[in-house]
Amino acid sequence: MNNHVKNQHYVPQFLLRNFSSSGQKFIWAFDKNEKYNVRNQIKERAIKKVASEEYFYDQFKNSRVGSYEYALQNAEDISAPIIKEIIKNRSIEDLTEDQRRTLSFFITLQNLRTKGHLFQTEILMDNMSVQLKDKANISIPKIDHKKIWFSMLEQSTNFYEVLMNKVWMLSESDDEFIISDNPVTLQNTTDRSKIRGTLGLDSYGIEIYLPISPSLTINLFCEKFLSQNGYQKNTMPNLKCKPENIENLNWLQIAYSERFIFSHKNDFGLVKRILNK
Repeated sequence: MNNHVKNQHYVPQFLLRNFSSSGQKFIWAFDKNEKYNVRNQIKERAIKKVASEEYFYDQFKNSRVGSYEYALQNAEDISAPIIKEIIKNRSIEDLTEDQRRTLSFFITLQNLRTKGHLFQTEILMDNMSVQLKDKANISIPKIDHKKIWFSMLEQSTNFYEVLMNKVWMLSESDDEFIISDNPVTLQNTTDRSKIRGTLGLDSYGIEIYLPISPSLTINLFCEKFLSQNGYQKNTMPNLKCKPENIENLNWLQIAYSERFIFSHKNDFGLVKRILNK
């Protein structure tokens, strides 16, 4: 009997349900691909059908053998209760080391597992192939982008300890946060170098964000920068966001989104303004 999961989510359903519009089953969605069809641009969609694709994590289509779906499900299952407790208590102060480790692994996976990250991998590898051909006259065989992306998922256990060492904080709003189909966002307002990348998970000054409800976003800040400025703890008190903080966090969701931006309410004014620019 084949009980293999067909519709595989690259944003966990439990996370999207925290932003549900009604009854934990639906969510408002803004589709960037429908900019010429306003009627289809904003819809209330079934959570079970968004941020997903058939056999997305299968190495061999429609086969449990080698599918990454179940390892990802396991990571979701052990992280969901921790996030639920954070939302209930509106605090990360009492996270145990094991809980912090679990969430670090979950955020690392979420950063890598999306369709947007797969597309980034394709662009990176294709650009490298073109440069090798143009600058060194080296032709490489056709690249299996998804195989390379799968190998990155496998190596995620090498990255999560980087997040454990960050300084953690919760941003709070009055139900104003949105989420997207690529919800882990990165920003660096400390190091703005134009000649090298500054958005690595361990880059000096890096800021990492994951919204977990319309009123809460997990923030991870560079411990090296904060330590140099005299802050030695591994958490910070909650920040009650001002309008400009909320707009910045939501702007990041819009900028990082591959196709869909999600909300618990039908209010996408900021999305429209940003995309029009």
